[in-house]
Amino acid sequence: MSATLPHRYYHETEIYSYECNHVFRSHWWLIGIEAALAAPGDYLALNLMKWPLVIIRDQAGDLRGFYNLCRHRAGPLVLDGTGHCRDFVCRYHGWRYACSGELLKAPGFEADAVGDPAQMGLLPVRVQSWNGLVFVCLDDAAPDLETWLGDIPSIAARFDTTDGMQFDGEARKSARANWKTYGDNSCEGYHVGMVHRALGSSMQRESVRIDNYANGEFVGFDVSYSAGDDDSRAGKGFWIYKFPGLLLHFADYAFNAETVLPLAADSIEIRRWFWSNADKAAAQGIDNATIRPNSEQVMDEDVSICELVQRNLASGIYPGGRLSATQEPGTLYFQQLVRAALGDVLEAEEGGA
Repeated sequence: MSATLPHRYYHETEIYSYECNHVFRSHWWLIGIEAALAAPGDYLALNLMKWPLVIIRDQAGDLRGFYNLCRHRAGPLVLDGTGHCRDFVCRYHGWRYACSGELLKAPGFEADAVGDPAQMGLLPVRVQSWNGLVFVCLDDAAPDLETWLGDIPSIAARFDTTDGMQFDGEARKSARANWKTYGDNSCEGYHVGMVHRALGSSMQRESVRIDNYANGEFVGFDVSYSAGDDDSRAGKGFWIYKFPGLLLHFADYAFNAETVLPLAADSIEIRRWFWSNADKAAAQGIDNATIRPNSEQVMDEDVSICELVQRNLASGIYPGGRLSATQEPGTLYFQQLVRAALGDVLEAEEGGA
C-alpha cells in the first residue's frame, strides 16, 4: 500500500503555476496532426497552458514552431485555430515575418531603428512529428521526441501506422478536473466495471496486463477483447498513458491519440484524433461506424467521474487514501512520477507533516 498525493496538489493555483514552470515545459505535448499541416503555409495556432504557439509548414516543407507573438510589442501573428498564410503579418502593427521566422519588414521603422534583423526574428519552439502526430516542446535542453517516447515506437510497430488508416476526425472536450485527477483515473482499470459497463463486459472474459515502463515513463495496458455487450471491440489492443498527458490507444483495426492539456488548477481540455481500417474491422465482424462513438462514450464516462472526484478533492475534506499495488499499479507509478517531478516541494510538505 502507498499513500495518495495530498488533496491540495489537485486544486491549488500555486501548485499549477509551479507545474507550468518546472514540469510542463520539459515535456513534449501532442498539439495536432500532420494531415492538418500538409501544404506550405498551413498553420495551427493554440495556447499551450499559458504559452501562445503557432506551428507552420514552411516553404521548404518543414514543420516550424514559434511563439505566436511579434518581437515589436508582443502582438499576435495569427488568431488561434488553423489557417494558411504566405508570411506572418502581426495583427497589431503589421510587422512581417517569413514562415521560417526571419523578420522581413517593420512598417514605418528605419532600418537602424529595428536593430539587427537577424536578432529580431520570431522566437522558435521545438517541433517534431511521429506516426502522423505533431508534438512541441518548450525546453531546448529536453531530450528529443524519440528519446522522450522511449519504448512506445517499438510497441506501436505491432500495429498499423496512421498512413495505413482512414482519418475519422477529431473530438474536443473540456473537463472541470485537474490533469492529475484524469491521469490517476486513466492509469488504472480498477474503475472499469463500475464506470464503463460496456467496456468492462467486452474485457471480462479476456485479459488485461498492466505494466509500468521506465523507458518513456508510461503505463501500458496489453489488452485482449471479447465481444460482450460492446460490438465495437474485438481482438488485441494496447493502451498507453504517457506522463504527463499523452494517451495512445492501439487496436488491430483502429488507433486514437489523446492529449490532456492543463488549462488551470481545476480544468483541462482533452483533444482526441481517430483513425480506423474499415476492412480489418469488417474482417472481425465490427461495424467501423461504431468505433469512434464508443471511444467517445468511454471518454465521456471518464470525464464525468473525474469531475465528481475533483469536486471532492477541492472540498479540502479528503484526508488522503491508499493505493493498491495489485489493483492500481499504474496509478501508483503515475503518482511516483508526479512526486519526482514536483521534487523538493512535495517532499518538504510531506516530510513536515
